[in-house]
Amino acid sequence: MGFNTARAANSMLILPAQLNLSEDFMRISCAQLAWAMPLALAACGSESGPTAPHLPLSAVFNSGSGVEIRVSGAGVVNFSLAGVPNGKFQFVAHARADGSAWGHFYQSRETAAGLVEFSGEVICLTVDPAFPGRARIGGIVTENNSTNPLFLTVNHEVGAHVWFRVEDGGVGDPSLDKSTTYGFKPTLVDTSPQYCALPFDGLPWWNPNSIIPLLQGNIDVTY
Repeated sequence: MGFNTARAANSMLILPAQLNLSEDFMRISCAQLAWAMPLALAACGSESGPTAPHLPLSAVFNSGSGVEIRVSGAGVVNFSLAGVPNGKFQFVAHARADGSAWGHFYQSRETAAGLVEFSGEVICLTVDPAFPGRARIGGIVTENNSTNPLFLTVNHEVGAHVWFRVEDGGVGDPSLDKSTTYGFKPTLVDTSPQYCALPFDGLPWWNPNSIIPLLQGNIDVTY
């Protein structure tokens, strides 16, 4: 809580979607991602999807803004709202005006198939002033203590890319702040920098039903 920046005057309608707890509910095709950042993506298929909205330059590594971004949080995500056990988390992330980012993160949650627990280092952090309080964080897995077999694949190994979204709802009730579970390849994209370059509104890029309120703790987005 405690979002601190000038809020945009305009707002945008968020389309409804089916509840999906995981951040990895849909993959974006190579063709859809081409507008987002100048990366050469391999194995582009013929899959179709929604037309991508215009991506503000402020959402792409905040280059030239001259402002450092700081996003941090700790507490418990109320995943019980989706019918599963709650998740503990802690993170801190910083980004400079040149796009460089650093920090660390941790999330642990139980599932029917076992523990899902990861730690990692931040490599990218983005915000968009048009959507105050929202942030995307991407990094590299440094530790995987999971026992759930679904999270013991090559895409979850130490050195793999991992990402998540958070939202600072302001000062007050912890449930105003929100976080997702962690996403991995091929969740929406293949790498953390690709994820950080996605828009901050519209489906499937910002699904309001897969970002869950906190049960306790807080999230702070400052820039």
